[in-house]
Amino acid sequence: MYRFSNSLPYLLARLGVRMGDLFTRVIRHEKLTLPMYRVLAALSEVGRPLRLGEIAELTSADVSTLSRIVAEMSRAGLLTRDRPENDQRSLQVVLTPKGTELAGRLMPLAAYYEEVVTGSMSAKEAAELKRVLVELYHNIDRLEQEVEAGQIKVPPSSRPKDVRDEQPEARARTSKPRLKTSRK
Repeated sequence: MYRFSNSLPYLLARLGVRMGDLFTRVIRHEKLTLPMYRVLAALSEVGRPLRLGEIAELTSADVSTLSRIVAEMSRAGLLTRDRPENDQRSLQVVLTPKGTELAGRLMPLAAYYEEVVTGSMSAKEAAELKRVLVELYHNIDRLEQEVEAGQIKVPPSSRPKDVRDEQPEARARTSKPRLKTSRK
């Protein structure tokens, strides 16, 4: 039987939200948000300039939101945004030395959070969990295809429709008018 409180999306979100909140409490002292940290970490990990779309894919951030975050990080001196000569429509983002230094201080902290959360798991078990999570993420492609094709819909109600389910306007058209009475 399906139980929301034991569902995979709920459990993953619960874990992610709690870890993110605790990490944010620490990084806010560096005037960073969690999405900003993710941009720093993605750029640091890849080690080359990235386009906004690439960063969005790595961080699961919306491109329009990411554009604002990157602009703010650029003003803070953590990264630069440049348009390559061969593609003026594209925007490439790269860490500054200040951004690289900050990422270098924060990524070990993120690794510590992961170490604490995996607790008594062996390194092999933690690696297997990560492998499974990556596999689950890729399996979502099937759901996306089915949703886009209109194959997944909420099933219709199985209970008979009665007057209480109708919109107020529909009830008003079908009910008898009430007479006003005065009370003495």
